[in-house]
Amino acid sequence: MPRILILANKVPYPSKDGSSIAMARLLENFIELGNHQITYGALNTLKHRKKIDDFPDAIKKHITLKTFEENTSPTPSNALINLLFTKQPFHTIRFYVLSMQKWLEEFDNGYFDLVVLEGAFMGHYLPLAMLKGKKVALRAHNLEHVIWERSSKNLASPLKKFYLNIQTNRLKKFEQKLSMLVHSVWSISSIDMYWFKSFNVNTFFVPVSIKKQEMNVDIVPRRCFFLGALDWMPNLESLQWFLSEVWPLVNKLDSNIEFHVAGNNTPDNIMTIQAHNVHIHGKVPNAEVFSKNHGVSIIPLLSGSGVRIKLLENGSFGIPTISTTIGAEGVYEIQNSKIPLSDIPEELAKEIVALTTDSNKAAQIAQDLYTDINNRFSAKNAMASIQQAWPK
Repeated sequence: MPRILILANKVPYPSKDGSSIAMARLLENFIELGNHQITYGALNTLKHRKKIDDFPDAIKKHITLKTFEENTSPTPSNALINLLFTKQPFHTIRFYVLSMQKWLEEFDNGYFDLVVLEGAFMGHYLPLAMLKGKKVALRAHNLEHVIWERSSKNLASPLKKFYLNIQTNRLKKFEQKLSMLVHSVWSISSIDMYWFKSFNVNTFFVPVSIKKQEMNVDIVPRRCFFLGALDWMPNLESLQWFLSEVWPLVNKLDSNIEFHVAGNNTPDNIMTIQAHNVHIHGKVPNAEVFSKNHGVSIIPLLSGSGVRIKLLENGSFGIPTISTTIGAEGVYEIQNSKIPLSDIPEELAKEIVALTTDSNKAAQIAQDLYTDINNRFSAKNAMASIQQAWPK
């Protein structure tokens, strides 16, 4: 029975954010494939601390789980030390902790048939992974350096931009080297795949699978929403842009349309916003229930990389969605999109009004998205891709 080791920078359950959902789906795909002995090593960081008792028993019984409670949160002091005295990217090196390192050293060399690194954040474990595993695959959630490259363009502070540019360059070099050294790269984005393939010919598109469910959504008229973790810079900057550049235009076209905002760690300046028909919910008890009852989903992302798991989730539920081009990157392009796409505020505003006031149009887009996402991102397709991408 092949032995698989998966290393992750967070515990995948409960799955409440995009990366956790992607991690959980891969683990479930491995379990469904069967005939594998799976060991799962995950950092349980202070920022994303989870109760292990909440880890589903139905999953836990199929794996050996090891977690490490660590504080990897950035501080001004450790950021400065990293900047001045090392050349390592701060975004990734802070996830290289002694407790996980010592645990890995306990395994015999070549013990695992395959080691999967869940993203570049686990890349500093590569030397140990190569030692303890016969083959190593990098599962690339996105291009980390592209996220910060795009974010830095929207920064007003010259000092912050200078710092972020340094870290972005470090990240890019790190991702290039990591891609070249692993036996294969599994990109969850068909767009990012081409970048990785330029450094490693054994690069494959391995889609994130979604759980198909019955289409049961109440498309509330004249209502739209944003849902996303607001301690992630790309989400926060995109929401702020939407509120300042797009929402006033929506108000001018139809002042009765509501905009609802929900997300973990909503900052005070967002919680206290006073704008016409803008409702800030903060953290909601059930993201799925919220999404299904607040009309049209808005994904106004300006930076980021990889695949928007939120878009895949919307598709699995049958929620009508409007997005920027980056928000749909890796799933749709303008010429083949099942949903309205635009980066122009005036066009986005018109699409929002059209979709929130025309129930038939909203229902048709919801149906098209539901059918397409469930077909392309099925567990069957994901598992077939895993088998194809398995390092020879």
